[in-house]
Order: sequence, then C-alpha cells, then structure tokens
Amino acid sequence: MPGGAKARRDVQPGGHPLRPEVVAFHQRQRILKGAAEAIGRRGYRQVAVSDIVKASAIARARFYENFSSKEDCFFAVYDAAAQATLEKVAGACEGTAESFPERVGAGISALLDAFEADPDLARACIVEGPAVGPAINGRFEKLIGDFAALLRLGRGDAGSSELPDSVEETVVGGLYWLLYHALIERRPRKIAQLRPQLVEFSLIPFIGTEAAAAAAG
Repeated sequence: MPGGAKARRDVQPGGHPLRPEVVAFHQRQRILKGAAEAIGRRGYRQVAVSDIVKASAIARARFYENFSSKEDCFFAVYDAAAQATLEKVAGACEGTAESFPERVGAGISALLDAFEADPDLARACIVEGPAVGPAINGRFEKLIGDFAALLRLGRGDAGSSELPDSVEETVVGGLYWLLYHALIERRPRKIAQLRPQLVEFSLIPFIGTEAAAAAAG
C-alpha cells in the first residue's frame, strides 16, 4: 500500500525515524568538517564551494540550504572552532593548581592538543583566516580578546601592577603568530613540541625571564 511504503521510507535502519532537525544538524556538521578539511589542505582562496561539497559528500543544494557562500560557511567553521577551543582551554585552566604558571601551562597544553587532534581545522582557522581579508577582522579581534580575558582571569594578582592594561592582548597576539608560522611552515615535528617555547613566551611579561624558563621546563 502507498501509505505503508511511505511509512517504511520514513523509518531508518533499526526502526527509529530520524527527526528532520537531527538530519539537518548532521548535514551541517558534515559541511563544516568538509570545509575545514578542504580549506586547511588547499587554502581559502583556492577552495570553491564545489570543493567543500565534494569534501562533505553532500549535494550542492544542501550546502546552500545551510550557507549563502563560501565565506559564510568559513565563518561558521571559524566561530565554532574558536568557541570550542576557548572552552577546552578554560576547562584545563580551571582544573589545575592555584599557581599562575601551572594554569598557563595547562591551557597551552590543551590548546596544542586541540590543534593536534584536528590539524586541518587548526590550519584553516589560524593560517587561512587572514586570507579572508578585512571581513575577518572583527572575529579575529574577538578571538584575541576572549583568550586575553581568560589569561587575565588566570593571572589574578600575579605579575607586576605596572604592566600595561593591554599586556594580555599582546601576549595572546604573539602566541597567535608563533602558531601561525609553525603551521604555515608545516614543520615535521609535532606541534606539541612547541609547548615549552609558548609557555615561556607567555609568562615572561608577568614573572620574568628566569622564572618563565624554569616554569616552561
């Protein structure tokens, strides 16, 4: 019967129908993952919507049901990655001892773990973000500001009161460009090996060169 046939089509393997919003969510996630892979490997300017569609294994129409353009899709990738990474770093900092250097070390370890877990996503956001042009500026400033606020919160009263108010933004901006160059050069060593350098760099303005080197070690 027609009605019976329709009912069978609506039921997925295992006898459980999938709600439309669940299907739509998973389609969107596939597109975001495909976009990160394509852009991370080939570069933002070299990738077209057709490349994202191919990497996502979805129909072109499904892409345009979710995003208006390649830029719109990339911004969704960037925003989701920034928020997820911020939450991971914040969680790592909160789970450590009271020492400010320990919190910095834990946060940077969590950051590098996230990059190692998904190098295409890391490269897409860190390296290819600037390739978008001025349209990314607001998001970049928010990224720096959010991580600077986390560093400021973790620091508390540590470090000199004579430091400028913008010291955290300067440190986070420096970390960004250190990671940028490491990723753009596709260094053969694991990115986790950057940890001592990044920890020392982050701590120097607050606790001095010798103490920062000791903490990084």
